[in-house]
This record gives sequence, structure tokens and C-alpha cells, in this order.
Amino acid sequence: MKTRQIAFPLALLLAYPIYAQSPSPLADAAGYEELPELKASEILRPDILQGANHKVREDVSPSSGANRFIIDSDFGVFEAEGNEMLIRRVNEINAIAQLKQVSRTDQFKDALAKAAKSPLAAAKSIVTDPVTTITNVPKGLGKFMKRATESVKAIGKKKESSSAEGSKAQQIIGFSDTKRKVAISLGVDPYSTNAVLQKELDGISWATFAGGLTFQVATMPIGGGAGAALTLTNVTKTFDEMLREKSPADLKIMNRKILLDVGASAADTEALLSNGAFSPTAQTAFALNLKSLDGVANRGAFVRLAAKTSSNESDAIFCVQTAALMGKLHEEGKSLARITLIGDFPICIAKDGTIIVALQWDYAAWTVRADDFAQSVHAQGKEKSSYLVCLSGDASARLHKELESRGFSVRDRLSPGPLK
Repeated sequence: MKTRQIAFPLALLLAYPIYAQSPSPLADAAGYEELPELKASEILRPDILQGANHKVREDVSPSSGANRFIIDSDFGVFEAEGNEMLIRRVNEINAIAQLKQVSRTDQFKDALAKAAKSPLAAAKSIVTDPVTTITNVPKGLGKFMKRATESVKAIGKKKESSSAEGSKAQQIIGFSDTKRKVAISLGVDPYSTNAVLQKELDGISWATFAGGLTFQVATMPIGGGAGAALTLTNVTKTFDEMLREKSPADLKIMNRKILLDVGASAADTEALLSNGAFSPTAQTAFALNLKSLDGVANRGAFVRLAAKTSSNESDAIFCVQTAALMGKLHEEGKSLARITLIGDFPICIAKDGTIIVALQWDYAAWTVRADDFAQSVHAQGKEKSSYLVCLSGDASARLHKELESRGFSVRDRLSPGPLK
């Protein structure tokens, strides 16, 4: 696994030290916890831990809010930054297996032969361009502790750069529409940065589009549809239908209206829609999750932050899932009144004055920075304010105890994903 160096500006570290949880030389002396090395076999559901085509390596390193996994598979080694990304990668590995199985059939070979004789054959080289991948940049929750200082690096071998949807020629001939439908039928994101998946999708989609191959899904993904972990439960089905039926251009039109309706400025809306970190999938999920926060003021501030600070896929997932957690709490009756920003992090204020911190966080422990964080949040409240910290993943028993002793309510596993 590649090591990523993340340097945090002093101001943000002082203001929001919990976000950068990591071992501290002061930890032992002050009685704080150090982040443990987690074991995949102890924390993951069996179907996520190991399957017919993959196995997650035993050592799992939590850092800056994300559990870091390495997955060995029949199709190579994959990294997953965070619980949500792990589910996506496992689903993608299963999808790759299905696609490769189809590619070995006589029907596929016949369809390829037919496609080679098609008037569309001249466009075939377009659909095999590698997708843009994003590497070696600070990711996810860590990004919201610092300004991006590194540029996004793209890997591509063809003269024409690749976008999530593909070239204009692909869109004109309808290939992209076919590819979206194949991906959604497999329960994977059509705009995934997984280059292995994209290559297999290209091959099957080309045979389907130009050669008349009838594609059928053998099994459904173990983690749900493409939008299951990204959007609220009550909009997931609609979300997957949108991804299948709408082009990115159509999604952008819809998302623009949603973002403007929730209070984002025109400039911030366009900045978000043009930010390459947000694939059409993430863009739509983020817009839908903000829309679900009906009546919550200052949602535009979150749009501005997401547009300004995000520069890779993990950043976008962080924004999407944090908005989803807010929506879950709002739907449960917490009656959120408004969103506000503490530095580069969004928090919520409930109508009863409760200060709510919703964190897309895989594992949290009681560290020196967590202690400072509790003090920082208290500084945001008034004498009789209540405080609620909600985590998508796990909080250590010690973190629960220490925060509760300081007047916080703590809820974890709001979105356990692959966890047992």
C-alpha cells in the first residue's frame, strides 16, 4: 500500500484536532489511546471479508477517519480507502468476474464478430480508452483538515482524454447509454475510477451495443445497488434508475436545479458541477442528500465547501456520506435547523439548540486530539447546550466514556456498511 503524507495546517489542527487522529508521543503519559491495528476477520462481515473472487488482507490501518484495506483478487490487488470504498471494490470485483465469464462465451465471440462488421466499428478504439484514475493525493476526511496542495494526476494512454461519460463520439453513437445500463444491472457505478472494471465494461458494452449481445446478470451484488451506500434508503431505488436512464448532461441539469433550490449560489453550484472529483454518481447523490434536508438552512455553505475543497473520489464520498448522515438524523426526528461550518468541516444545529457533529468516520478512539475536539465543540455552544456526536462506523469504548463524561451523547454505527 502506498504511504500518503498528509500535512495539516496549524490553524486547522488546533481548531479540529480530532480529525487527524493518530498516535501521539503524549498519549501514554496522558492516558490516551493509540489507534489500533484492526483485524479484518474481526470487524468485517464474512461475505465482505472473503468471497469466490477476493480476500481482504488481515491487517487494517485506521487513519484520519478511514479504515485502509488491501484486497487480493483474481484480477489484481486493490486498495480501499474506507468502509464505503471497500463495499464498492468488492462489488466491482464480483462484477469483473461476471463480465469475464460472459467474455468467454460463444455468444460474446459471435457478437464481437458482428460488431467488427458494423458501421460503428470505426468508433471502437474510442471505447477502449482507459478511464481517469486519481492517485497520490490526500483523501476523504483528511482533505477537510487542510487545503489541497497537490494536483490530481491522471493516467491515460490515448490522445483523447477520457471523462466519466466518454467522448462526444461515444455519446452520439449511444455506447455510453448501453454501458450505463450494463453497469447498473451489475450494481456498480458506471463512473467508477476502477480501471479494471472499466475495461471489462467497455468490452461487454461494445459487444452489446454494436454486436447485439444479450447481457444477463447472474447474481446481484452483495452490497446493494450502485447507490445503496451513497444515498438515503428512501431514494436509493430512484437514484439507481436515474443513473441508468439519464446521461451525465441530464443529471447535471437536474442537479443544478436541486442545488440552487437548496440555497447554493449560482457560482458555488457551477463550481461543484464542474469539479472533476464529483463523478455524475457522487454529484447526484450529494444533491439528493442535501434535498432530503428539507427546511434546513444554510445548505449552500456545504455546497461551497464541497466544491472548494474536494479534489478526488474519496473527498466526494466524504461529502456525500456526511450529507447522508445528516439526512438520516433529520429523518429520524432530530429536526435540524441549519448547517454551519467550523473551519473546513460542516456541523448541524438542531431546532432545540443541540450541536450535532455527523462524521463519516470508520473508527474513532480517545486521543489527545479527541480531547481537544471536545473542548472545541463545547466552545461553540451556550451554557445549557446539548451535544451529539454521530459516527458512521465504530467508536471505542473509551471514546464513548470520555465524551459522555463531558456532556456529549455519542452514537456510532449509523452507517456500518461492511462491519459485522
